[in-house]
Amino acid sequence: MKSLSALLGLPVPSRLFWKIFGSLWLAIGAIAFCVDFVVDAMFQAELRRAPDLSIGYRAELATTLVATTLRHADIEGARQLLVEWTGKRELPVLVVNARGEDILARTVPTPALAQALALLETSTDERYVQRVVTRSGEPHVLFVPLLMLPASAPHLHVYRYAESTRAEMFAMLLVSLLFAVGLTWYLYRPIRHLHEANRRFAAGDLDTRVGQLIGDRRDEIADLGRDFDDMAGRVQSTIEAQSRLLHDVSHELRSPLARMQIALELTRQTPTKTNEMLERIAYEIERLDKVLGETLTLSRLRATPELPGDECFNLVELLVDIVEDARFETANSGRQIELQAHGDILIAGRSELVRSAIENVIRNAIVHTPEGAAVRVGLSSSSPGLATVMVCDGGAGVPSDELDALFEPFFRGRGGEKALGYGLGLSIARHAVEAHGGQVSASNAVGGGLCVSLTLPVTTLDE
Repeated sequence: MKSLSALLGLPVPSRLFWKIFGSLWLAIGAIAFCVDFVVDAMFQAELRRAPDLSIGYRAELATTLVATTLRHADIEGARQLLVEWTGKRELPVLVVNARGEDILARTVPTPALAQALALLETSTDERYVQRVVTRSGEPHVLFVPLLMLPASAPHLHVYRYAESTRAEMFAMLLVSLLFAVGLTWYLYRPIRHLHEANRRFAAGDLDTRVGQLIGDRRDEIADLGRDFDDMAGRVQSTIEAQSRLLHDVSHELRSPLARMQIALELTRQTPTKTNEMLERIAYEIERLDKVLGETLTLSRLRATPELPGDECFNLVELLVDIVEDARFETANSGRQIELQAHGDILIAGRSELVRSAIENVIRNAIVHTPEGAAVRVGLSSSSPGLATVMVCDGGAGVPSDELDALFEPFFRGRGGEKALGYGLGLSIARHAVEAHGGQVSASNAVGGGLCVSLTLPVTTLDE
């Protein structure tokens, strides 16, 4: 089977294909058999009622045609119709008078005549046996016998229900086979695409998608294909983000380690600078510890994108504490921190994560605010059920094409200016806020400076 499929350039059907195909073909065959059985049972029932008469709609049509002619054109018209009939099938309708004679002097089978007369006496609904009274008042019985005499050349008329022949059975088998194959392939093809896509995706081809292969189907299989594409896209984004994070972390760790190696080498070469070099090594170790800590925090936030609301805290009080700490740290820097926040706004979640997010944004704003300028922090309820913390620095702002990348790990913009930190603060802030069901965005202020908005859903004591 595999060699034949390879030779024809066709995919090799799997076990699922044969299961679906076998089930469909068996079902179609069973239905066809049942229909044939019912039709044959109906025929046998009619045959028991009139074993010597032709029955069915063709017999009814032929008998009705001759009966109508006999009523309107009398015996001579009926005789001419039977003699001159040139249709594809003959009209073997016997027209028998009260004396038992046919109008064409054909031999009348006695059993068939007796059954026709019996049917006329017991039922008036059967159209394949009819009685017509001519204009002269003579009654005639019209019917189609099963066998036309002489007996030496019996003729089985097509006016009886056709029994299943070998050709008809073969045609039924062929049609059911083609239908089963087509329907099976229609159902199996997208499943095969999903199987191949899953195999390629597991092998590392993260760009694998099945949407175009499935096409415009509108069923559960198409929904499964779209779900696979969504899953593949999310997995690809996660893996690529992790790869970028690993690359960026490796890059950030390389510089402190290089400086530590230089300090060790200088210690060996110049023993008098040992204390100075040890301080430098301690400083670099502290920087490594900080970047690793922030990286672990970011990794945990990515691993748990949604957090349960196991704590309810006042955002205004938290914001006041954060600003007070920031003012203490910047007391000698000549930078001011202005706060506008009033009332009580309750947030459900984890206060330490929200504190970390706001602190990171404020510290980033302080770094990029020149001496003598101010960092503006405001709290507002722009929409029902939402609270927005707005932090604006006094710097020069950020190029518009870098706004979307500000929250990526290890990103540093500001026109290439080397900023303090490792580019993880805003990324941690974004993931912390999103973990609480909020959103983070950045924009340039009209008068200059960068504004970062942290929007969080508000809760109530009842909730």
